[in-house]
Amino acid sequence: MTNADKKRLATSFVISLMAGVVALVVTMNFQVLRQLEIVTGDMRIGSMSPPSKQSEDIVVVAIDEGTLAQFPYRSPVDREFIAKLIKAMEAKGAKVIGVDILLDQATEPAKDDVLRQAIRDVKTPLFFSYSSLPAIVTEEQLAYMNDMVPPQNRAEANLAKDPNDDSVRWINVGGNTDLRPMGFVGKALTLAGYKAPTTSDEIAWKPRTYAEIPVFKEYPASAAQFLPDAWFKDKIVLIGAVLSITDRHRTPLAIVDDGDQGNMPGILIMAQSISQYIEGRTANRLELPGVVAITLGFALLGFAISQLKKGIAFSFGVGGILVIAYWAFAFFGFQRGLPILPVIAPTLAFALSLWMMDTLIGRAERKQRQFVQGAFSRYVSPDVVDQLVNNPEAMSISGIRREATFIFTDIAGFTTLSELLTSEKLSDVLNAYLDGACGIIQKYGGTIDKFIGDAIMAIFNAPIPMADHAERAVKCAVELDAYAEAFRIAQNAVEVPLGITRLGIHTGIATIGNFGSASRMDFTALGDTVNTAARTEGVNKYFGTRICVTQETVALCPNIKFRPIGDVVLKGKVQAVTLYSPALDDADQALYADYAVAFDLLRKEDPAAVDALNLLAGKYPDDAIVKFHLGRIAKGLVSARVVMEDK
Repeated sequence: MTNADKKRLATSFVISLMAGVVALVVTMNFQVLRQLEIVTGDMRIGSMSPPSKQSEDIVVVAIDEGTLAQFPYRSPVDREFIAKLIKAMEAKGAKVIGVDILLDQATEPAKDDVLRQAIRDVKTPLFFSYSSLPAIVTEEQLAYMNDMVPPQNRAEANLAKDPNDDSVRWINVGGNTDLRPMGFVGKALTLAGYKAPTTSDEIAWKPRTYAEIPVFKEYPASAAQFLPDAWFKDKIVLIGAVLSITDRHRTPLAIVDDGDQGNMPGILIMAQSISQYIEGRTANRLELPGVVAITLGFALLGFAISQLKKGIAFSFGVGGILVIAYWAFAFFGFQRGLPILPVIAPTLAFALSLWMMDTLIGRAERKQRQFVQGAFSRYVSPDVVDQLVNNPEAMSISGIRREATFIFTDIAGFTTLSELLTSEKLSDVLNAYLDGACGIIQKYGGTIDKFIGDAIMAIFNAPIPMADHAERAVKCAVELDAYAEAFRIAQNAVEVPLGITRLGIHTGIATIGNFGSASRMDFTALGDTVNTAARTEGVNKYFGTRICVTQETVALCPNIKFRPIGDVVLKGKVQAVTLYSPALDDADQALYADYAVAFDLLRKEDPAAVDALNLLAGKYPDDAIVKFHLGRIAKGLVSARVVMEDK
């Protein structure tokens, strides 16, 4: 990995983390997003909370419509009735009695006195709801309530509601003064021998139980005194209104149930809150460190997907599937006991991560892709360009050493031809020739390195690696030869004396990359391998052949037949290299078999090679390689070793 790659990855990583941080900040501070996160949690609480057992410690004595029907007035609740109810609960052995009724106004004096006295006479721990908030009670009401309920029997009844949707979400712990006493929940727990909460904890709701039975045992107040004592003994008995329109409060359960569960009587909200401390339940919500970890994790997931470099549509498509899967996991996992996992912040972090990297880093990658397309679209096939666009690292900037196969082509006598034709005609002929030749090279995945007049230099195995580069090059050369011959014949027919095209093929190690100046660079190859390939093309004119292939290339083409030309020492070299000509035409198999025998004799410098070659010349008078060796024999050279004096 280059330093530029490392820098790009580091930048992407930091951007992803920034996206996660931004998502966290906006989700926590923007009301719409914060409330949306809360709502998704409410949906899980209301519809997917695992079932639980009915509370065994709390009993609700409900002042319902049937209870109020026996009195001449509905409100305030008959004071004498309340007094009798308290005494009945004491007689039945209640552990604690909590009454969620504000005694804030006088009724019938005699009945008020009965209740006042009952409050002071009852030995069972007893408390009443109390509030000093001006929004709830006037000064006169507060004075009456202070007279009716002693300080030790008071419990603050105010509910802690979410200002955004007016839902009761937290437990009010109250205060420690006569005018602001301990909260209703804390009072009940303290009198029952439990530790009172000191912080406004979130309510751990029990929305349903097994078999859909009530969460708490609930009895009508009008019948409570006639019920078995065992039903109330050692229980926390909570007395309060359970009416359709009175003392109803929205809870998170309203997201899926807008009836009695969602809009819950205050006494049941108190029962819910008290039970969670007795039963050791807490709101099953992931703590802040976990929220941060998941959100940043999704931001990094966006980073990881962006590194696939498949485009923003692909990234968001795959990301959408992953986000949906995570949401399903978060919802159904809660049903299996997982905490309430955040969903809005991680989703936002993921989307921001993808968008920010596409904006800030994708721009640089698009420029790189445009450069690759501009640099290679004219020299390689569209498929190769696409591969380079998707993997620009394959296009080495500094140059790398790699094995590659090279083809050099040249038109015989082109200099003379250029003198015979007008510039326009020469241009038309050359452009037509090169256009067809380049199409064939690109068809086999070759890279057109450069044009040198009428000559072409092509590279196989760079910039895109290909395991069969040598075989591709040979097959490409054979098709180029057929094309060039057909083109030559067609031009000769219209009196354009175009010569034959000669091709040389060689495989070896070369340094391949972009070379040039700051203002102009070209993708090319350097090294002795390139020079050898060029000289291999040039020696065709001495052998009378059109395609010359080196031993190094032949060794990599086990599926192609060749016949040897000679053990040639190229100009400037010491070691001989065997050169070959492709033998792809099945019609000439007899020639190739006979030639193999003759060449073996020639390589051994056996005089019998002379007769073998003469016999071949009689059978195949037009074979250029046979003519070449007979010409050498005429000079007294009975050998396959050929030392070239010229390039």
